[in-house]
Amino acid sequence: MRSEAAPSEGTPWAQGPGRPKDIPETAVVLNQRIITRESLDSSVPAALRLKKRLKRFALDNELDHLPIGDIVSVALDEWLTTRGF
Repeated sequence: MRSEAAPSEGTPWAQGPGRPKDIPETAVVLNQRIITRESLDSSVPAALRLKKRLKRFALDNELDHLPIGDIVSVALDEWLTTRGF
């Protein structure tokens, strides 16, 4: 069983058994016309200035709407899958 240390902690994380078979690929879900959603509240370090950087990204790419929920979904899904969950 492989484990990885958390960025801010010395405690290693357990490696999961693998991505559950009943979880569809992120792209398949996000490309559906109607998506059932759930709220995922989280605070992030202010020093990373994520809100400002996202706004700059949207402006530079001439986007009226930036799907933050979709971006978070992709990032968390990849992070969890890499760790076997």
